Amino acid sequence: KNRINSLGARGECASGASACTSSWAAAVAATLVSADMDISNMSEEDQLKAAMALSMQAFGGGGAAAPPAGIAAPALAMPERGRPRTFPRKDAQDVLPPCPRSSAKKIRAESRASDTAGTKLAVPDAEVMELFRLVFGDKPGIPDMERWLDVGFQFSPLAKTEWGLWQRHGGPCGIFAPVQAFLMRSLLFGGEAAETDAVDPQRRDQPMALSGEEDSRSSLLAHALTTVLFQTAPTSSYVICQVATREPGLAPAVFPSPAPAAGSPEAVAAAQAAAIAIATGSCGLSVSGRVVRHAAAAQQLLEEAVDSWLAGPCGVLSFLCSVLLSRSIGTVREDMDDMTTPLIGGFGHCSQELVNLMLIGEASSNVFDGTRWLGDDPSSGFLVKGIDGDRVGVPLVGYLSELEAMRYVTVGTLYKHPDCPIWVLGSPTHYTLLFSMRRSDAQLSREASLEQRAKQIFNDNALDEGSIAMASSLGAMLTALGIGSDRLAQAQRELVNEDVVLWQDFKFWTARQFGCSDGPSQASSSKLNLFLYDGQDPPGPSLRSIVVEQSDIDPRFAGGGADGDAFAATLHTRWPNAVVQVMPFAGAGSEGGGGGAPSMTSL
Repeated sequence: KNRINSLGARGECASGASACTSSWAAAVAATLVSADMDISNMSEEDQLKAAMALSMQAFGGGGAAAPPAGIAAPALAMPERGRPRTFPRKDAQDVLPPCPRSSAKKIRAESRASDTAGTKLAVPDAEVMELFRLVFGDKPGIPDMERWLDVGFQFSPLAKTEWGLWQRHGGPCGIFAPVQAFLMRSLLFGGEAAETDAVDPQRRDQPMALSGEEDSRSSLLAHALTTVLFQTAPTSSYVICQVATREPGLAPAVFPSPAPAAGSPEAVAAAQAAAIAIATGSCGLSVSGRVVRHAAAAQQLLEEAVDSWLAGPCGVLSFLCSVLLSRSIGTVREDMDDMTTPLIGGFGHCSQELVNLMLIGEASSNVFDGTRWLGDDPSSGFLVKGIDGDRVGVPLVGYLSELEAMRYVTVGTLYKHPDCPIWVLGSPTHYTLLFSMRRSDAQLSREASLEQRAKQIFNDNALDEGSIAMASSLGAMLTALGIGSDRLAQAQRELVNEDVVLWQDFKFWTARQFGCSDGPSQASSSKLNLFLYDGQDPPGPSLRSIVVEQSDIDPRFAGGGADGDAFAATLHTRWPNAVVQVMPFAGAGSEGGGGGAPSMTSL
C-alpha cells in the first residue's frame, strides 16, 4: 500500500478504514491514469492488481506481470516461419513430377533414345578443370579424390535395410545422407506436403525393408535425385551429366559405354590415374551429358541411369556435377560466404556448403535462419548467409549438428522443424540420417514456434548465454519479432529492471503479445520413436531404433545421455533434456545386441 501511495496521490490516509480505502483507491486510479491505462471498465480489484504490477517494476520487484483482463492490447498476428517456395524463373509447366508409388512394380518401357532426349552436352576441358577446382580446391589430395572416383549409388545388401544407400567409401556421406533423406520422404510420405500422419502400415514395423517392391527402388531413387535437382536449378534447365575417366586418344562420348563395376580392380586403377592427373593440373576426367528443359525429362534420364552408370564408378561424382552445372558454377560460388571454399575438404569430407546445396538447393555457408552482418556497421561489415525462409520456404527435410552441442554453430528453427520429420545429422567427420514415421513430430506448436523465434532474437542480443540482455536492445528485439514501436513504452515499463531484461520475463511478455499462453510450451508428444540409418561400410549399413522421451529432468540423472555422449547431446539441441535410448534394429550390429549410442565422431 505504501508503494501505491508513493506512485499515486502520495496523500496521507485519513482516520478510519473507509477513509483509508478511499485514499488508496484515489492513489490507484491516479497511478493507472499516469500509465496511460483505461480504467473506465475496470473494477477496483483489477485496478489494484494493475497498480501493484506497476509498483513492482518501479521498486525493483522483478518479473513481468500479466496485464489484467480488459486492458491487454490486441494480440498480434503470428509471424510466418517461411513462405511457400516458388521458382519464378522456371516455366509454368515445369513442376516436380509426382512421387512413384513404392508398392508399384516398375514397368520398363523401351528406353528413350539418348540422342533425342534433350540437348547434347560436352563440357570443354577448361570448364571441367574449373568445375573440379570448385569441388576439390586448388590443391586436392590424391587419396581424397580417389574416394570420390570409385563410388556410385547402390542399395544396402543387408536384410531389413534394403532401402538404404550403401556407402562403401568414406567421404561422400554428405551426398548420401541428403539423397537418403529425400528417398525416405518419398517412401514414407509419398513426397507430398500432406497433412496426414498416415504411413503405409507395412512400413511401421520395418521402415527400410523390402516388401515386394524390388523394381521400385530405382524409381524412387530417381525421384529423390530429381527433387535435389529441381530445388537447385533456378531456371528450367537441368544438366544430367556423366563423369568418366578419360581414355587417351578418344573423345568423350555422351553417356559413354558402361564402365567397370565400382570397386573392381579396373575401376580402382582408373580412379588412381584420374586423381593423379587432376592433382598435377591435367584433365583426367571427361564430363558429358544432356540438358533438358523439364524436371520430368530429367527424372526419366536419371531413372534410366540409376541401374547403370550412376551405380558405377564416378556415379556419385556425376550427380554432384549435374547439380553444380544445373545451378551454374558462378551461382554456387555466389551462394557461399567465401567463394574460394572447396565443396570437398580433407579426407573427402563434404563442406557445410555442399550439404546445404543438397538439402535446400543453395550452397549457403551457415545453418542459422536468415542472414547476419558481422560488424556493427552493415556498410562495412560482412554478410554471412544461412537458411533464408523468405526465399527457400520451410525445408522439405531438416538438419541437426553435433557442432551445435559443442557450441560452434546454431542450427535455426527452419532446419530443426522441416516439412517432414527427417533430419540429416552432421558431425565433424560424418553424416547420418534420423527420421520418424509420424509427420507431426516435425511440427512446431504455435507457442513453441514463437518461443524459439523469441529465444533466437534474445540470444542475438544477450550479454551471456541467453539469460540477460541490456535494456538498450529491447527496441531492436521487438522490431525483429514484428512488434511495433507503439508497444515499446509498455515493454520498457514491464520488462526493464536495473537497465537489463531477463529472458524469462521477455518470453512470457512476448507470448502474451501474440495471444499465446505464457505457461511452458507443450511438445506434440512426450515420447518419440525415431530411427537412425548409417550406410557406412565398414562396419556396414545399420538401422537403430531411437526412443526420445521428453522430460524436465537433467538427462544425466535420468539415465538417458551423459556428459561425453555426442549423439544424445546432438538430439538435445532439438529435444532439450530428453532421455535418449538407442537400440540396434537391423543391419550391421543388430545381432549382437548392445544398445549403446552411436559414436558420431567415429562413424
